[in-house]
Amino acid sequence: MKVPAWRRLLRPGAVPVALVLLGWLALPYFDHIPQYKLPHLAQVGSDLWGLARSGALWAALGDSMGRLGTAFVLGAAAGVLVGLAVTLSRSLNDFLMPVIAFFNAIAGIAWIPMAIVWFGFGSGPVIFVIANNVFFIVLYNTLLGAESIPAIMYDAVRVLGGYRRLTMVREVLVPGAMVGVLSGLRTGLAFAWRALVAVEMIAASNGLGYLSIQASRVFDGATVVSVILVIGAVWVVMDRVLLRPIERVTVRRWGMVGQTDF
Repeated sequence: MKVPAWRRLLRPGAVPVALVLLGWLALPYFDHIPQYKLPHLAQVGSDLWGLARSGALWAALGDSMGRLGTAFVLGAAAGVLVGLAVTLSRSLNDFLMPVIAFFNAIAGIAWIPMAIVWFGFGSGPVIFVIANNVFFIVLYNTLLGAESIPAIMYDAVRVLGGYRRLTMVREVLVPGAMVGVLSGLRTGLAFAWRALVAVEMIAASNGLGYLSIQASRVFDGATVVSVILVIGAVWVVMDRVLLRPIERVTVRRWGMVGQTDF
């Protein structure tokens, strides 16, 4: 039975959003706050509409999404490949893990000064820092996913005649590690999206982060808040439209619904 539109609006998740909006609308009536510190909701809506009509918002969003896509693919692919390789080879594990542990302790944003020295200002340092961030998150989640596979799964494949390493990788390792891999991709994308805006404020000459920091320099609070709202909305769309469906379909294919059923 189709749920009426008014009932969909009353879902529990909509209540906190409604409370925040009501508080935002009411706050100026209880305390006088300068517009550049906390612009009114109507002012932000007007500014957001103006940015969208002028094309400035779409240009900045396109620049940011392009960098995010490039960095995420590079970092995620390297993280999965290295994670699986380290899992398959004990000698490679012993050789690489000390180095991986050392560089993992260094926050991705800490690389910004060196990234600027290496690549200059622009997309280069942003992509490097974000890919570095994603790589370690995906790598460690891939390792956790692979280590969580029960030994009996390997034994079962051997009993059925699957002695070749390629068979073990295809039938056990990849499906068993997939929950960890997808969790790493989701977490990595979230951290990448947040770090992207921060790096763009420092090292880029366009994008959402650059648009926000430029607005703050002229005390344009409406544009700053508009960018914040866009950042949050884009992440919700990426998570619900892209990542969650992929995760559900994949884990169901390998019979692991109960582990990530949400």
